[in-house]
Amino acid sequence: MVPPGVRLVLGVQVVATVLVGGWFATGNASAPDEGLQQLDVLSLSEQVEGVQARSGRPTMVVVTCPSLPVEARRLDEAYGLVVSTDDAVARALALPLATAECQPGYVLLDGDSVIRYRTYDPGWSRHSFEQEVLLQHLLDHPADHNDGPS
Repeated sequence: MVPPGVRLVLGVQVVATVLVGGWFATGNASAPDEGLQQLDVLSLSEQVEGVQARSGRPTMVVVTCPSLPVEARRLDEAYGLVVSTDDAVARALALPLATAECQPGYVLLDGDSVIRYRTYDPGWSRHSFEQEVLLQHLLDHPADHNDGPS
């Protein structure tokens, strides 16, 4: 005979498993196979004077301090890449700690030079796969900037 406490614990575990499985099966944005839907939550729609996408392509603009070495490009050539150590650029992109305190960060621009994503990332040069996923999303889903974030 199984004690009632054990039955309760097992029952709760079964219910939790079914609910979590159902959540992922519905295709919600938190489901691993639909992770790009989360980009809509993180998207910005800002333009900064003087910050331009390269050749109309989605572009990553990295801001870092001059004392940190810049590693070789790992980002696919299909996307633009700009690395800046300029304090004014860091402030304009709302990443002031990038140059002032050597906390590198980057913004992702769509092909129209609109900032769609911003983050501090001290390991930015090792995260090209994730950056390319986001940049490809920007390439595949041009935004309507009049309506705010897509």
